[in-house]
Amino acid sequence: MGTASDADRDFIAQAMPAFISEAAEQIEAIEGLLLELEEQPDNRELLDSLFRCAHTVKGSAGIFGLTRVVDFTHHVETLLDKMRDGDVALTPDINTLLLQCNDQIRFLVDTALDEEADTQDQKDLRADLIMQLSMLSSAELTLQSPTPNVQEALDSPIGPQVWTISARFGPDTFRNGMDPLSIARYLGSMGRIVSVKCEIDTVPPLVNINPESCYLGFAMELESSATREDIEGAFSFVIDDCELDVQSPETPGQKLARAIESIPETPRLGDMLVQVGAVSPDKLAEVLSTQQHTGGMPTAPKAKIGDLLEAQAGVPAEAVAAALGKQQKIRESTGTGEDRYIRVQADRLDAVINLLGELVIAGAGATMLARESRQINLLEANLHMNSLIEEIRNGTLGLRMVPVGETFSRFRRVVRDTAASLGKEVNFEIVGGDAELDKSMVEKIADPLMHLVRNSLDHGLEPPQERLAAGKPAAGKLVLSARHETGAILIRIEDDGRGINRERVLQRAWNRGLLEQGVVPSDDVINMMIFEPGFSTAEQVTNLSGRGVGMDVVRRNIEALRGTIRLLSNPGQGLIVDIRLPLTLAIIDGFMVGVGRSKFVLPLETVVEVVEAAGRDVKVDASGRHCIELRGAMLPVVRLRSLYGVESSHTDRVSVVVVNSEKGQYGIEVEVLLGQQQTVIKPLGRLFKSVRGISGSSILGSGEVALILDVNSLGELVTSAGSAMAVGG
Repeated sequence: MGTASDADRDFIAQAMPAFISEAAEQIEAIEGLLLELEEQPDNRELLDSLFRCAHTVKGSAGIFGLTRVVDFTHHVETLLDKMRDGDVALTPDINTLLLQCNDQIRFLVDTALDEEADTQDQKDLRADLIMQLSMLSSAELTLQSPTPNVQEALDSPIGPQVWTISARFGPDTFRNGMDPLSIARYLGSMGRIVSVKCEIDTVPPLVNINPESCYLGFAMELESSATREDIEGAFSFVIDDCELDVQSPETPGQKLARAIESIPETPRLGDMLVQVGAVSPDKLAEVLSTQQHTGGMPTAPKAKIGDLLEAQAGVPAEAVAAALGKQQKIRESTGTGEDRYIRVQADRLDAVINLLGELVIAGAGATMLARESRQINLLEANLHMNSLIEEIRNGTLGLRMVPVGETFSRFRRVVRDTAASLGKEVNFEIVGGDAELDKSMVEKIADPLMHLVRNSLDHGLEPPQERLAAGKPAAGKLVLSARHETGAILIRIEDDGRGINRERVLQRAWNRGLLEQGVVPSDDVINMMIFEPGFSTAEQVTNLSGRGVGMDVVRRNIEALRGTIRLLSNPGQGLIVDIRLPLTLAIIDGFMVGVGRSKFVLPLETVVEVVEAAGRDVKVDASGRHCIELRGAMLPVVRLRSLYGVESSHTDRVSVVVVNSEKGQYGIEVEVLLGQQQTVIKPLGRLFKSVRGISGSSILGSGEVALILDVNSLGELVTSAGSAMAVGG
């Protein structure tokens, strides 16, 4: 049987991943709040939220015995508390220090189970950060203190009040000729001692007591009209040998505020104040009547009940503020549930989605059998089942959808630090952060986006002097945006920097043998050269770029997600990087077509219309593309039969499915239209990954395999003259 400590260790081992995950979220929140505070240094709500996040990390780490996290975060929390009290004002240097401290907290959490990773360099860095935090926490007030008269008014209670005094005397008190009991007697002369308690926790065993050492400490409640200075003055001769804490008495308003916190939840502000005796029911009714009267006047706005209670009923401001605060907490805790979350392991959700895919396939098989049976009741039951499967599919896939803004917000810190290291000024803007994308894709797209953002900062945006010389503002502009577009998501990185120097790119391509000497392709082809392996136009190597690695990995990672990347450069004016990604990698609504015995699936959102091709005049343009006339315009057409060498009967009765792509509309010639159905996407094997125009496969209800067409990739084949014969032959 395991001991209690074994049980504790088992609990900690099981709960530790959850702590690390939650702490990581708090750390991300701290970074975001610090960056927001940099723009709004006087925002008290942001500062309070920042303190709560740090306190949460510290408290949770304490439960798991992570002393390194607790000790370091305590110093951060102390400084934040000073800032909340107004003792320290937020400055850019302090903000930078807190960001560095947050990085250290992240390191300590990540290495919570691996103390060997805490190298001496990290310990030295942590010691330096603690020293800076301590210096700031103990510094003089950086904000204007109250005037002496105001401070005296704050410390001087009206009439006798109960002060709480705690004193612990040092061991050398007797040797210095001081008597703590005489101080206690002197305090008694200032008023009435309500209670006194000796602190004996520092008294050693009798055999170890040194009669010349002082072990005394006491906690006293003193009812007196004296000021704080008078009470602290009683300890003036022993202040160097004494730990003293004098707590001011509560005002009537503070007592009411404390009482409000302890009462049961009552949603109405007036009822709270009545319960604690701050106002009588009759007086409350009178104030409410006054509020209704002023609200009925056309020129006067409706007065706030809290303001009226202070002005007419004499309710202390502290009590009104406490009631308003509790009212807000009640509203938040009894909301509609939109902000309530449950944490689910990602692999469990993946397992459910995989089962859902199998359910879709099984449903397709049942539908096929129902059609063959021609039984009306069975067809209706199957139709109902398929509608339920579609609802389950949409709901389950929605669980994996997260706003891309969570990923975008990480780049604020990257932009801030990178711009500072490069000596550049940057205005960073995030647009459309509420657009949703599958969580698995969000995680995989983060690194490519990070590289592209850094590339814009390093290569794209110019230094302030160069921008001013070019007639631009000294601060560059960098915009990261996202929006939904025809069943996909478009992520755009836009800057107003130099753009791509096509002459330099072209010269480098010639030198590296990527292009035949003297050949000048289109601007789009030149721009895309920067994604070739080992390609770089940097004049000097920096810690950010210039080694010829990274951009090819960016394109490869995006294409692995069935996405595309495109560059729109305006030399001297800026660069736009467009990334298009499918919303999910699991299940799509598809439109199935057939060519011979082969079946293909088109994403339904890309399909515009279907036209009969029989009888239409087929034309071949100058580049050899197969085209048909559609409403007075020539529409290029892809023949899947020729492109993929599909065996067919060469029927004359064919249809053309018109689709939308990045390159515009084009047609796909097919022989059979099999209709709409849900399609489970299965990845292609390595052998087929190089086949252009195919993005995946799907298993049909009959057990057959259908290939999923990549509409954008086929569109590039249509516009490529070199592929024209294969496409239209």
